[in-house]
Amino acid sequence: MNSTALSTVPVPIEDPKHLRAELRRVLPPASFEPQAHRGVIALALVPLILGGMAWVAWGGLPWWASLVIAFVLGQMVTCVGLAAHEALHHSVFRSRFWEDVIGWAGFSPFLVTPGNWRAWHVQAHHSAANIFDRDPDILPRQPDLRTQWFARLFHAISPGSGTWLSYVSFSFFFTGQGQAFLWHHINQPHLQHVRMNRLKERVFTLLLAVGWGALGWAMGPRGALYAILIPMVVANITLMIYIATNHWLLGASEDSDNPFVNTASVETHPLMNWAHLNFSYHQEHHIFPAMSPRFAPLLRKHLREIRPEVSLVYPHLHALRTLYSRPALYSPTDGSTLVGRDGSPSVTIEELRKRLEASGPLAS
Repeated sequence: MNSTALSTVPVPIEDPKHLRAELRRVLPPASFEPQAHRGVIALALVPLILGGMAWVAWGGLPWWASLVIAFVLGQMVTCVGLAAHEALHHSVFRSRFWEDVIGWAGFSPFLVTPGNWRAWHVQAHHSAANIFDRDPDILPRQPDLRTQWFARLFHAISPGSGTWLSYVSFSFFFTGQGQAFLWHHINQPHLQHVRMNRLKERVFTLLLAVGWGALGWAMGPRGALYAILIPMVVANITLMIYIATNHWLLGASEDSDNPFVNTASVETHPLMNWAHLNFSYHQEHHIFPAMSPRFAPLLRKHLREIRPEVSLVYPHLHALRTLYSRPALYSPTDGSTLVGRDGSPSVTIEELRKRLEASGPLAS
């Protein structure tokens, strides 16, 4: 552990570089080293997943047993996907080859290639989280509904819009976001700085879709349902209950990527933290994307010692309920207010934060 005393100099929230530097100074150097064992464990799950899929598809199990195994498979797919997320941020392996291997293993069930993920998540999202126009995952602004077909679609499937689709969309949302970036967002002028071989990634994606379709055909309708469809729905939902609460209850900006303002973590069940590789520590991940989430609790501890008011950790279930009860559009005038289609209801981000923090004790 770095023995240097913690700074007592106030660090303004508007200066994320300064606060990041202060946090890096007090963290042990080992916390920034790749954690290869996490990738090895995740890759060891792959043959178990394939074996479970074969067992469900051709093992003649009763429907209830198939359903239980399908849920477990969905959680295992989620775990490998989250390990791939870490790996492609360079916090698992030092080798680009092994990063690609785990990237294919973790994201191909969602029809997302490692190349698409690097462009979508690492380059576009992490360089501009909750920045209007530049973040492909941001909620739309109210005026966008009149001028952009994609904004209307995104709003219709977003929790808080009140549509029936918004209550079932988590079952396909993550896969849909990947496809939206590959076929729509990457063509937009404000993302032309993102490097991706579009033809290559689109061809690979189509081949993935054909491959999964062929496997489902070979399994038959019942096998495809329990071995592929239900696990993929479970995995999509599991990822989205984190992703949506991490960013869609926070403010937006025209130009400032500040994880102390635009990203929140959630306090969830310890079993979920274990199974999902500390993915609930999402603000900590945005502070240091290349740091393994293994050290996220330590990072949170130091952040709360230096600037406790900028540590955003919301109770997970209450955050999910709030997600569906608040409007899902940013105000046309600023990124600190969420509004309905006609301007009402309206709620400020500060009001949401007070409501969430008042709902129960936050993580320590």
